[in-house]
Amino acid sequence: MTVDAGPPAANGGTYNIPYVSVKLCRPGTATCATITHVLVDTGSSGLRIMASALAAAGLTLTETPDPANASNTIAECLPFADGYTFGSIATADVSLAGELASDISVNIIDDNGSYVATPSSCINTLSSTPTSLNSVVAFSANGVLGVGTADQDCGASCADCASNVNGCNAAMSDLYYSCNTTSNSCAFTPVTLLAQVRNPVAVFTIDNNGVILALEAIPVAGQATATGTLTFGIDTESNNALGSAFVLTLDSDDNFTTTFNGQSLTSSFIDSGSNGLFFPDSSIPTCANSGSNPDASDFYCPPSTLSLMATNQNQAAATSVVDFQVSNQSTVNSAFYADAALGGPASTTSSLGAYFDFGLPFFYGRRVFTAIEDKTAGTQPGPFYAY
Repeated sequence: MTVDAGPPAANGGTYNIPYVSVKLCRPGTATCATITHVLVDTGSSGLRIMASALAAAGLTLTETPDPANASNTIAECLPFADGYTFGSIATADVSLAGELASDISVNIIDDNGSYVATPSSCINTLSSTPTSLNSVVAFSANGVLGVGTADQDCGASCADCASNVNGCNAAMSDLYYSCNTTSNSCAFTPVTLLAQVRNPVAVFTIDNNGVILALEAIPVAGQATATGTLTFGIDTESNNALGSAFVLTLDSDDNFTTTFNGQSLTSSFIDSGSNGLFFPDSSIPTCANSGSNPDASDFYCPPSTLSLMATNQNQAAATSVVDFQVSNQSTVNSAFYADAALGGPASTTSSLGAYFDFGLPFFYGRRVFTAIEDKTAGTQPGPFYAY
């Protein structure tokens, strides 16, 4: 993994984005392309590639037909904390460092307008904010490699939604659509578990129970770039032993409880796709927005660097203390893309609950394990985080 300025189309990128390269092939063929600067995200599951990146690489993947309507193809809306993505589903052979996920569904994010118009239900109901993330600039990446705790990105609710009294719909957080490019229209549809966008690691023949992200330790003031590794499997090889790491078992929503500043943040998570540590603390001033930086208030700007502490608790009530620092974002060297002390206020959307988001600064100087549901690492069943 590398942390750097990102792909050229990202226009200089942003802080704390971990990248890898991913090889995609038409299933069962040698027609392939390697897409660079794909964001590694432990907060989602499944591979999503920008349509423009595929086009630039000269690779065309076949869109998945709707088995119930041959005139239509399958698409997906995926809500994130700060917006949504939308695009078609296709199949590909996905290769990562010698491991292969054969003939799996991937999501092509429609950043070049080559598919159908985004359904209003995706924009206004499924997502917490009606902000399109269908661009390289929005993600500072050519795609997203979701290696989180889930096998599928939706699961049984999207597979079985047709059996609901009201069918498949946005209120039930169903994510998949059947779309017709001629009429430029889409409607919700069920998609089986095996046809959903899946965590590629869960499909590997071996080393398929989780991943380890490890980034070098960096100074509090940050540095230009950083390097690290993405290792597949937990307790499956000599280089991926769980050892004495603190195991953070999760609740039914794949979250845990963090105690910070007297607050019990019960929907906390570890997310390499977040570029900062996001937590609620009204005593820390946020940065001032400006014309050159309209999103500055997403981050804290304390007068001096703060040394803080949070306590994580697993489902067995065992605890682990995490020391961290938060610096003034406005003073960060603009040539530095790796920042170990970047923090900001947690979102206040009710759908997310009270949380501490341990984003990429948490990963510097640590080996962080993410174990997949319904799989076992040694004797420890997933899902869990560990560090």
